[in-house]
Amino acid sequence: MKFLADRTLGRLAKGLRMLGYDTLYCRSEDIYQLIHLARQEERIVLTRDTKLAIRRPKDRIITIMEDHPSRQLKEVVQKGCLFLNEEKLYTRCLLCNDPIDAIPRKEAEGKVPDFIFIQQRDFYRCPKCGRIYWQGSHLDNMRKRVKELFHNKSEARNGF
Repeated sequence: MKFLADRTLGRLAKGLRMLGYDTLYCRSEDIYQLIHLARQEERIVLTRDTKLAIRRPKDRIITIMEDHPSRQLKEVVQKGCLFLNEEKLYTRCLLCNDPIDAIPRKEAEGKVPDFIFIQQRDFYRCPKCGRIYWQGSHLDNMRKRVKELFHNKSEARNGF
């Protein structure tokens, strides 16, 4: 499942990438360009525009009602559009959406803070923007967030 988030949902796009979902972020205000790209790449459009789905009933469009980014991600989960695939978690660049690749530790030297290089053994890099990732404390925070997202979904299904 691939997504295309409109200009109002940049932080939601980042959250979906964290979960491993291929999610483009379109900054354009041109609705026709957005719809064309979604059709061309078989993506589901995510928007806060409540009238877009009504005007384009043949297109796959999900209207996001929540204002806050963490609640927006929960909304997409609750609508049944996302499934937890632990193998895909944290496999995409949060900035540009490309899959990240493992790199030899030596390649990270001098490109990450020294204390990070000393503490960490595994590094990953985005082939598009060059950003380097590692499993730091931010990963623990993201894991907690993912657990909360999908735990609440199963509670809702079970009537809790």
